[in-house]
Amino acid sequence: MNAFSSLILTQLTVPPGDLIYYVVLAFSVASALQSALNHWRVSEFPQARRAFFGLGILLAAQIAMFVFSGLGWQHVLEPKTVLPPMDRAFIVFGIIWITWLYAFPEPSRIADGAASLLSVLVLAALGLSLLTWQPQIPLVSYNQTPDDWYWQIGSLVAALLGIIILILRKPDGMWQGIILLTLGSAGHAGHLFFPTEGNYSGIVRLAYMAAFPILLTLPQRFSFSSQAATPARSTPVAIPAKQDTATQDRRRYSTDPKTFHAMLALAVESNPTKISQAITRAIAQTMLADLCFMIYLTDNNNQIVIGGGYDLIREDALEGGSLKKSSIPMLANSLQRGRPLRMPSSSTSADIKGLGDVLGLPNPGHLLSVPILTPDKESLGGILLLSPYSDRTWTAEDQAYLANIAAALVPIIKRGQKVTKLEVQTDHARGQAEELERRNQELVQQLESARAELQKNNNNTELASLRMAQEESQRIIEKLQAENGSLLTTQSEQPSIPDSQIEDKLKNALQEIDLLKNQLLEASLKTEEIEKGKVAVKSTELAEVIASISQELRQPLSSIVGYTDLLLGESVGILGALQRKFVERVKTSTERIRSLTDDMIQITTLETELNDLKTESVDLNSIIDNAMSYTSTQVREKHISMHLELPKTLAPIQADREALQQILIHLLQNAGAATPFESTIRLTVQTRNEDGKDFILIQVADSGGGIPADDLPRVFTRLYRADNVLIQGIGDTGVGLSIAKTLTEAQHGRIWVESEPGVGSAFSVLLPIAGANSVNQESASKGNG
Repeated sequence: MNAFSSLILTQLTVPPGDLIYYVVLAFSVASALQSALNHWRVSEFPQARRAFFGLGILLAAQIAMFVFSGLGWQHVLEPKTVLPPMDRAFIVFGIIWITWLYAFPEPSRIADGAASLLSVLVLAALGLSLLTWQPQIPLVSYNQTPDDWYWQIGSLVAALLGIIILILRKPDGMWQGIILLTLGSAGHAGHLFFPTEGNYSGIVRLAYMAAFPILLTLPQRFSFSSQAATPARSTPVAIPAKQDTATQDRRRYSTDPKTFHAMLALAVESNPTKISQAITRAIAQTMLADLCFMIYLTDNNNQIVIGGGYDLIREDALEGGSLKKSSIPMLANSLQRGRPLRMPSSSTSADIKGLGDVLGLPNPGHLLSVPILTPDKESLGGILLLSPYSDRTWTAEDQAYLANIAAALVPIIKRGQKVTKLEVQTDHARGQAEELERRNQELVQQLESARAELQKNNNNTELASLRMAQEESQRIIEKLQAENGSLLTTQSEQPSIPDSQIEDKLKNALQEIDLLKNQLLEASLKTEEIEKGKVAVKSTELAEVIASISQELRQPLSSIVGYTDLLLGESVGILGALQRKFVERVKTSTERIRSLTDDMIQITTLETELNDLKTESVDLNSIIDNAMSYTSTQVREKHISMHLELPKTLAPIQADREALQQILIHLLQNAGAATPFESTIRLTVQTRNEDGKDFILIQVADSGGGIPADDLPRVFTRLYRADNVLIQGIGDTGVGLSIAKTLTEAQHGRIWVESEPGVGSAFSVLLPIAGANSVNQESASKGNG
């Protein structure tokens, strides 16, 4: 060891250099303590509270050493008599609590007790070392005493044991703890191999000055969402379809109508087996929780029973099950004591692993559990929320919100328990009645046998005894039937049980089955009559049925599109390339089905709309603007250029506004679908005069490669794709062009298509400027003339 290194190590062992050593250690611990306090205030995780507690103990120890060193520097006390043993003892003390901080972030009574016991033993060893050191003070320095060797060996063993514990437990942030303890071990090993004169070890102090700043990473092991630090908004925030940054606010509670429906379903649910599913669905919708479960402790408190669950992402009910208490100790303990529990996904508790194994998830996400307590503090179970997909962190606000919901669930759960109890009693009474009835039948058979035997043997005594037995059994049956009737009367008095829940339900169900059979038979007969032509179904009624079915299809299709947008926005997780491709295919197919549904509604309601056409003055400029705005997304996605050729002034025409709007939209949609990427669509508007009448010509030309001549007659045929192959150069679904043709002819106009192979197609619409009413009047006047 050269002179410069010796000088540095010596400066760390004498005043004021030793004060710098204690200041560095105290400052490192204090900074980590402040970070842990901030983390605890924001997240309120028990891990952050334990980190704050352990760092507080370390800071108190360093402050004590700093104070004693300062007093020795000012000669208030003799530093050599007390400080050398205290310096060694506090190093071992620090190693114990650093190991406790890194290896046991979760509450553990065994670890807490072991750390406390070892700390007491260190303090006892310090007292013994102070007694043995006093006679040696005038003779040798502390570095040359056996006590120093014992302390160095003890510190080295404690640090190595801490490293082994960290490797075995594998907690989050274990490598920072291993590096810290490794640096300390290196300092103690260096002191043993390169002993120096004096009362303190400079190489040990240098090692810990390098190691203690690593404590600043300790509170950051458990990440928490930035939203937890943001005050709660007074109004809910809608989830955006795509999130550009990770710091964007997310909606914390649901305002979706599905939540209201789930609450109504829960309020009217009377089946005890379905109450758990209704509760979990309603809570998952309200809290926007990925997974929600109802949990109970068994009577012997050895297992946790999952009564039911709901997956919000998949919108699917989950079956129940059971878990051993040992696999989820913290959750079982909090449920048994009626305490809430919040746990981050990075927790090293066995609960996270146990839940992941049962649910088949590598990480069940952040956990929130709230007990369901009666006003008398009796536990009826608990609500468990998990976030494996969205990785949502549960806050104290979420916990309070869920606790209020759990308190409101008490009457519903008690109602279900009463219903279950009454059903069990009723079934038991029925079983007893059936058993006695069976015994009565046996006695009757015995009586008949006895009568037959009596006729043969004239045995009057046996006959009398059997008659008495029959009479006795009859009295017992009448008594039990009376009790059963009383029990049924008691059940009917319960407000939550309908009067006809037992026998009447069965009779009503049979009557409903007979009614449904009759209705099915009538429907079959009507179907046969329709097929034979005996009954003519009005087209308006058929249109209403089809329109009603199409409207019902819109809601699930909108939900699918919404969830695919949520997935593509990666707000619930990052998608791989193949996953994104599959989700995009699902979205495209769903939008295609939704478009077909809209076309179906238009087709079925078209005849009614034709009767309601209203001629008015229409500005073509506004019609063109609205149609281009409606189809802008389709054009923008394919990078298509729109070229407009319009006259400087367009006089208003007399037509039905909605019909004209639909005609132009269908033509532009067809052109957009037929035109390839980065091509051109031309929209031309001209005025013409034919036979002394003024007409407006609207022409939409695409770059779709043209339509074969053989397929031109089928272009405006409705539903041509159901019976024929696709027509090249057409982008329409098969009903849009047909609708355009029908609406055009209804206004006394013409529509036709011109195609140039290899170039594209041009669809033209010719409408009278004067409108359909004037045309009708003119035709009528000619007819009268």
